[in-house]
Amino acid sequence: MVRIIAHGLLLLTALIWGMTFVFQATAMEQGLSPFAFTAFRFLTGTLALLPFAVWESKSRSIFFVLKTGVDHQKLLIGIIGLSVFMFVGSSLQQVSLGITSIANTAFLTTLYVPLVPLLGLVIFARNIRGLRWVAVGIFIMGSWFLSGASPATAVRGDTMVVIGAFFWAGHIMLVGWLVQRTKMPFQLAFIQTFVTMILSFLVLGFVETVNMAVVMEALPEIIFAGGVSTAFGFAIQLIAQQNCSTAAAAIILSLEGVIAAIAGWFLLDQSMTNIAIFGAGLIFLAVLIVELTPEHKKIIKRNRYL
Repeated sequence: MVRIIAHGLLLLTALIWGMTFVFQATAMEQGLSPFAFTAFRFLTGTLALLPFAVWESKSRSIFFVLKTGVDHQKLLIGIIGLSVFMFVGSSLQQVSLGITSIANTAFLTTLYVPLVPLLGLVIFARNIRGLRWVAVGIFIMGSWFLSGASPATAVRGDTMVVIGAFFWAGHIMLVGWLVQRTKMPFQLAFIQTFVTMILSFLVLGFVETVNMAVVMEALPEIIFAGGVSTAFGFAIQLIAQQNCSTAAAAIILSLEGVIAAIAGWFLLDQSMTNIAIFGAGLIFLAVLIVELTPEHKKIIKRNRYL
């Protein structure tokens, strides 16, 4: 797969994920609780991915690799981490949608863009030059302006999204690492979706009560979020990141924030203030600095997939 196709698949993923924020919000407006939506969303995604995972496993099973492959213990830890990162990131994102806007949730989720190189510094000891630290500072300022920082409920919701961004950054990094070593995107997508579903139903049983009438009412939102966004979206992300650097994937996927804000504006009449628009502009300025500097190109040349 040539890189331009990989980038095209990531653009499609960003489009799907951006639109999904609207379905996540409307499901909760109908009375569906956050963990109920997450649980049934990933149940739908698991069922949609199952036949593709089975088809892929006929040529090479991921369970065989985990038993006999090189660094199989590291791969197992990576797959567990991939699933946990998805569960925590998805849960925080869904809960936050009940107390902050789609635009804020979507844009702040894209904090994973500068977090990817920052985590690379912490985990892999890769040095970051001064210009990138400037970009991180600009990104933080932009996020502050975008969040509106004054209403207490918005601050609480935005804080959840920021915490979740760390888990999405870790998820993107692990995807890049795992797909390069396994070449099994559908099985990886199925496992992370299945584990997220199990964890969501476990938490749901402790903190919420399921109303099946509400679940049925929100079925179109669940089907889109589960079948299209979770199954199809995450699967093509995994396929694309076999032929794309982690940093490039992060910048392209961050367009989900723009798409979500536009979708929320047109479909749900959620407006953005001038100061929020200014903050969004700062965020994308920081994204461009982080991803388009010569240092970024050198890092990719030395280690393409980290």
